[in-house]
Amino acid sequence: MTLLSGPGLRRELEALDAEQRDAVVDDGDLAALAGPGSGKTRTLVAKVGYLLASQQISNHRGVAAISYGREAAREITRRLRRLGVAPERRLTSSTLHSWCLNAILRPYGPLVGIPVPDPGGVVDEWSVAWTQHVTPSYAEAGIQGRGNAKEVVRARRIVASGRPQEIEALGKIADVARSFDARLTAAGLFDFDSIIAQSLQILREHSEVSKMVAARYPWLIIDEYQDLGPVLHELVLHLRNREGVRVAAFGDPDQTIMSFNGADPRYLQEFASQEGVRAIVLTTNYRCGQSVIDASHVVLDEPRPHRADPLREDNGDLELVPLDGGLPDHAQRAVDKVHELMATGVGLHQIAIFYPRKGELLDAVVAALNAAGLPYVHEGEQRFPKGDLADFIRDCAARAVRGPTIRTTAAQDTDQAHTIMEIVFSYNRLRRGSGLPEIPEHVAGGVLVSALQPVSADHSLAVWLEKLSNALALPAISTGSPIARDQVVLEQFLGYAHSYGLTVGDAAGTVRTGRLTLVTYHSAKGREWDFVILPGLVDGIMPYRPWSRPHGRHLEPREADLAESRRLFYVALTRTRRTAILLYGDFWISSRGDRNEYGKSRFVLELLNHRVRVPHHVDSVQHEQQVVLS
Repeated sequence: MTLLSGPGLRRELEALDAEQRDAVVDDGDLAALAGPGSGKTRTLVAKVGYLLASQQISNHRGVAAISYGREAAREITRRLRRLGVAPERRLTSSTLHSWCLNAILRPYGPLVGIPVPDPGGVVDEWSVAWTQHVTPSYAEAGIQGRGNAKEVVRARRIVASGRPQEIEALGKIADVARSFDARLTAAGLFDFDSIIAQSLQILREHSEVSKMVAARYPWLIIDEYQDLGPVLHELVLHLRNREGVRVAAFGDPDQTIMSFNGADPRYLQEFASQEGVRAIVLTTNYRCGQSVIDASHVVLDEPRPHRADPLREDNGDLELVPLDGGLPDHAQRAVDKVHELMATGVGLHQIAIFYPRKGELLDAVVAALNAAGLPYVHEGEQRFPKGDLADFIRDCAARAVRGPTIRTTAAQDTDQAHTIMEIVFSYNRLRRGSGLPEIPEHVAGGVLVSALQPVSADHSLAVWLEKLSNALALPAISTGSPIARDQVVLEQFLGYAHSYGLTVGDAAGTVRTGRLTLVTYHSAKGREWDFVILPGLVDGIMPYRPWSRPHGRHLEPREADLAESRRLFYVALTRTRRTAILLYGDFWISSRGDRNEYGKSRFVLELLNHRVRVPHHVDSVQHEQQVVLS
């Protein structure tokens, strides 16, 4: 093992609470049920560091840390280095799709006769290359009409997982899923679902490959287990139950809000109930005050063991604001609240405004923010492309803007060195994935240091990127990548840079300084702000009611959809470190001009009607509202 600073990891273990430490040092299979603000990521990172430091793990036997998103995967490595742990090749921290592609499909697919993606062969869902197969797949299954792409996504995952009862319940849609997969294969295309499905097939049908993967990765650490879908669940159970791979699954069934991606709380619950798996509940919420925690339990309508940090001196605040007007009034009141907070010295970066989905509420909030001249980042309108190569470019931009000379302490010196090494590792991963030879780390480090000379934040992004591309051979990496989005990422970056006059600072993310965040409930998951504002709490907006043209109204949500909306609202409430501000009313007007009077959000009514043990504040600017308190 290699430790840069053993005391860093030891100090971290000592700083954890008893439940967190128990999850870290347990040597068996583990389900860590981590409520909001419970230090899940901190505990997971300490778990990985503990395994790397205490187990006989070499560069040929390591830990696979699998996350839902790329940023979460990279954060694991960053935090480990801050603890003084050098993962080197003993840790693979990546998304599920990347791990399956690089650890299973690409190395073993050709050996067992399963094709692997050609350059540009992995297409995104909803791309033209993908959607053109939806309607023909329905026709081949004997179902007329345009088809439903979301239904195809869900059905393919169920079919790939191999669960007989669930496949049978799909009926003819299972045939649609099979037809769709066959059409992708015939076209020489993969998407991210087929990467996972093919990987599971390889493991199930070729025991020698299954054993080699298990030998390479004796430990799997999985973040947000409940969100990663049925195929991952079956893949994990296969490696654990057939090959003896140890598994530590982290997540929270109550925060399952990605059902459109195949997420389901029962996957984590099923894993936790497996024989030999120990379930540990992380109960302390270090983010929220007790008043917000109590309110979140009311919304779930079930008791939970979560409690505030016993060292916290305040209860936090839940502010309920009744409004008489429609959604434009909600938006204006949100803006007024921002101004009130700013007047007390709160920075804009400490404030977030949430919206459930695109539509009338978002339009009203954007109009109010623009009219007020408030600077904000609307994360739903990011101009930058996505993907591993795009992330690498933005990491390079952040390094160039920050520069290696901005150092005030020895600790920052260490962080700077680690940043360069992370970029080196990312660069070689990109080269490897594109079929290019890796560059020795000391050579790559020199090349990158030279390429990432400090620039000002207002330096032209287009000029800088052209120089970076030439220095690092990014066009060759782009064209050799199996991911279709990587093949156009340089063109997209340059196009956006020219069209919008973007700077290197924009790419580095420095535009967030001094701006509030406008973000969906879904994208707020896993994050926190001091103040969160939730406008538009009217039934039909939250929870959502689907529009029915035959009925001429918005219908009552289905039971499963209502349950997910409940979890979504729970997630939104628990993003705040200090105050959650809830703006609610009785009606809203649709884009068609219809006045929808379904009343206050049922979640707000539950808060108003229950006896919340800790008092919360009611803003009665427009009218009085009696709240029952114990």
